[in-house]
Amino acid sequence: MTKIEMFTGKGGVGKTTMSVATALHYAQSGKTLLISTDPSGSLTEIFGRSLNQRVVTVAENLDAVELTRELVLKLWREKFADEIYTVLSSFLPVGREIIDYIEGAPGIDEEFMLDYLLTMAQSGTYQTIVWDTAPTVTTLNLLFIQQLFYSHLTQAQKVYLKVKSVFSKVDPLTLIDKWLHLTAQIIEMLRTDTRAWVVANPEQLPVAQALNIAASLAEFKIGVNGFILNKMLPLEICGQHPFWLAKYEAQQNCRRILCQSAGALSVKEIPELAGKMKVDGFLGDVVKLLY
Repeated sequence: MTKIEMFTGKGGVGKTTMSVATALHYAQSGKTLLISTDPSGSLTEIFGRSLNQRVVTVAENLDAVELTRELVLKLWREKFADEIYTVLSSFLPVGREIIDYIEGAPGIDEEFMLDYLLTMAQSGTYQTIVWDTAPTVTTLNLLFIQQLFYSHLTQAQKVYLKVKSVFSKVDPLTLIDKWLHLTAQIIEMLRTDTRAWVVANPEQLPVAQALNIAASLAEFKIGVNGFILNKMLPLEICGQHPFWLAKYEAQQNCRRILCQSAGALSVKEIPELAGKMKVDGFLGDVVKLLY
């Protein structure tokens, strides 16, 4: 099975940096896909080519794509629009514009992002998928909505059986069953084939959020590899100035809190690095520090 490594955390802590470095690492030993579901993703800038329209090969053994809302909804229409319209038009006097209405419903794009992830994992093309997620709240909502959707579809089956006579031309239970099975597969993929790294800066709020994220992932039954503390300041530089020394000591205090709370989970440290976040920039250094 394709393995999935996801990187999550508060916005701006370096999830994309760690995701790209990890993808470059795995591409050395097998075909790898780098997926970003972050609305403010920067893969296009890092690799210097448009990645928000389709999967693009960006390096040897490495493909990448940014799943923007526009791209996700385009793919959603291609996969689901016809059968949804067929069911709805069988008992309601609606035109194709009903698809535009449904497309605007909250959560449709998030739901299909995971369907896309599942499709790529099941394709057999990739040894590893590296998933650069959206900031904390969006990602956790994306995960827990799966359980709500599964419960909703289960109830939908019961409702359909009570109004079965209304449908004269099609059997919506077929569609409900299909989505129920799809959601069950997504949940299984997340719990069986996915491992998470939680990224944080060595500051009080990001560290507190990182610990909460790890607890939420564990509650959802997603395995957590550990934490990555990004942008650690070195003592040899900070020790020469009172301001930077105080900042260094504050970082070290946050580090101690995280390490004490992490238990058996790994805590990796990445120092503050200079230069551009490009494939030929400091990302090579990050790869060496992570692996």
